[in-house]
This record gives sequence, structure tokens and C-alpha cells, in this order.
Amino acid sequence: MFEWWLLCLCLQWLVRAEAAEPADPLLALTAKDFQLEFLRELTALAEQRAELSLNNYLAHLEGDEQYANYTSELGAVRSTAKLQHKVTLIKQLLDAKPHQETDLEHTTVLRNLVFLNRLKAMFRASRDASTQEIRQLRLHRLCQQFDHPAAPPRRPSLINEQTVGAAVQRLNLTRSGDPSNALDLNQFGAQLYERVKLSGAEIIDNYLQILRGLLQDIIEGEHADLAESSSRLDNMLLQLDGMLATQDFFEKRQKVYAYLERHLSTDYEELRDSAGAEHHLTEQLLAQLKAKGLDLFVIFLFSNFEFLEKVHEHWAQMLPQDSSLLLDETSRRLYDLQQLYEIFKLDTESQAKYEAYTDALRRLHELTVEQGQRNRHIFELLSNAAQNVGSVTFNMIKAKCKDLI
Repeated sequence: MFEWWLLCLCLQWLVRAEAAEPADPLLALTAKDFQLEFLRELTALAEQRAELSLNNYLAHLEGDEQYANYTSELGAVRSTAKLQHKVTLIKQLLDAKPHQETDLEHTTVLRNLVFLNRLKAMFRASRDASTQEIRQLRLHRLCQQFDHPAAPPRRPSLINEQTVGAAVQRLNLTRSGDPSNALDLNQFGAQLYERVKLSGAEIIDNYLQILRGLLQDIIEGEHADLAESSSRLDNMLLQLDGMLATQDFFEKRQKVYAYLERHLSTDYEELRDSAGAEHHLTEQLLAQLKAKGLDLFVIFLFSNFEFLEKVHEHWAQMLPQDSSLLLDETSRRLYDLQQLYEIFKLDTESQAKYEAYTDALRRLHELTVEQGQRNRHIFELLSNAAQNVGSVTFNMIKAKCKDLI
């Protein structure tokens, strides 16, 4: 019976999806988030139907003289959007009411409340499983970057002022070049941002969904000792939903970093030493992390590295492939930065190579700020991400990769 009801729900959702114009591109079968979006749509539909049924029954109880003393509680719960509060109150009132074992309506309502809780748990478990699968695939892909072949790779070389003169002379070119062929840094930044904004937002959203799921688990766990923190948790969820709904990648990133600074910390010892309600809330959050086998700090490090890989993949594709690479100063600077990243990746334990890369990034960002470049934010994003991917970080990532590959 349960499977038949779920099938009907799926069919109804598919009919509604067919009627929607235009079709949601996230529901393409080739999308990585196909399962998650499908489950979210089903969950939303199920919650809408459940809320109608629960509210109708709460209204029925309000009209029953036996519950005249609970009018205010019934009205308040009926107006809330939290389904669990509705379920809990109905169950409490039914349990407190004397009834005969042959009272079929009483038994049916309790049975249906159990069904709603079971359905919610099933959807949650399916979303968690899909999210974990996507995360493992992404981590596996990143870990393959460290699986270098046995033969020594070609050592990247820089095209800086020390080498460009000899190269120009060997190619019998002049240093002046054609100004019309010079690479425009602002245009390069704009094109780079367009290429990485969707994947960058996807990386951030994945992290936000983890946080949201953990907080939702705490809220729905009916922790009586967290009653004082309920308004704070609700506010945090609203902020997370706001960040998930933010369309612009740079704005989303700025909001997330500000949020993490306000509410969370990567220093777990500092979190455990916090006092009062904050301390207890932190314990619950860490307990959820442990139960799910998650390490938000490691995931954060992987996310930064994943973003760097995305950016530099497109960066290399966008570099000029002709002699203008030698003649144009901007092109040489961008080429050198790409090479510094590749040099560091070949020896991630070298602090000197890491600093050479991050210093070059910082100087480039400072240059775009000084010039008032409209698209300087992509270089700010890249520079900030690089600050979290040092030699120590890569050792942590590599250690994690040994468990995955």
C-alpha cells in the first residue's frame, strides 16, 4: 500500500512537471543533481498534501469540546509551517484522550501519523545517499589529480622578462607587437567568470546543503534541551535558504564566508570550549557530523581545491596560443601564473612554490583593484581560495585521498 501511494505521488508530480513551462533544466537526466532535485520536488509535494490533511484534522479538534482547553495551542500549531509540530501535538492529544481499543478512527490517525514520519525519513535517507554519492564522485575525481605517472612529468617553464627576450630573438620577432592584439585583462576576467560561475556556485551549494541538512536534523530531533536555541536555529536555516537562492556566484560566496565567520569555525577545539547554549548546540552539530561521517573542514579544503582546478582548467584554455603570448605583457603574466600553479601541484609540499603562486595571484588581484577593473572579483575569488590550499592543506587532502582510492 505504501509503495502504491508513493507511485501515485510520483505520477502526479510528473504530470505537474509536464504542464510546467518551460521545463526545468535541472531535471535533465544528464544533470549531476537529477536525483536530488527529483527528490526535493517529491518532498515538497508530499509536504503540501500532508499539511492540508494535518490542518484539517487540527481544525476538527478545535471544534471538539473535549479540547476546549487547547484552543490556543491548536491555533498556533495550525498556523505554523513546521509539520513535525502538528504531528507531535495531534499525537499528544490523542494519547491523552481515553479511548476504546475498538476506536478505529483513533487507531487510523495514529497509523497515518507514523506513515508521515516514515515517509519523511525515507525521503531524507534517499537525499542523504544521493548527496554522499555525488560528493564521493567529486572527491575521487580530485584525488586522481595526485595520481601522477611514474615517469617524471614535463617541468612547466615561465615566460618572464628573463626568458622572453631570448625567445623573441629566436623567433625573429620584435618586442613592440600589435597593441590591437594585446590581451584585455578585464575581458579575460569577464570570460573566466562566465565559465566558472555555475560550477563555482554548485560547489558552494553542495556545502550549504550539508550544513542545512545537519541543522534540519537537529531541529527535527525534538531535543527538549535545545528549546532555547530554536529561534537561532530557525534563523540560521532562513539564512542558508537565502544563500542557496542567491543567483550571483560572487554574491553567494561573499554571503557564505560572512555566515561561516558568524556562526561556525573550523577550529573544533575552540567550538567545544564554547559555553552555555552555544556549547550544547555545538555538541549537537558535532554529533550529527560524526554520525554522518562528515568532516566539514576537509570538505571545505576539497571545495577550495576543486574551485582552483576548475578555474585553471579554463584559464589554460583561454591563454593565447600564438606569438602574442610572448609579445604581450598581460598574456605573459597570465601564462606565468598558470605555470606557477602547475609547478606547485607537482610539489605540493614545497612552501616556496606555494608562496610563489599565491604571491603572483595576490599581485594580480591588487593590479585589477588599482586599475578599477569591473571583473576583478574573479581574481579575488581565486586569490581567497588559494589562501586555503597550502602545503599543509594538501597533506590533509592526500591523506584523505588514500582512504578513497
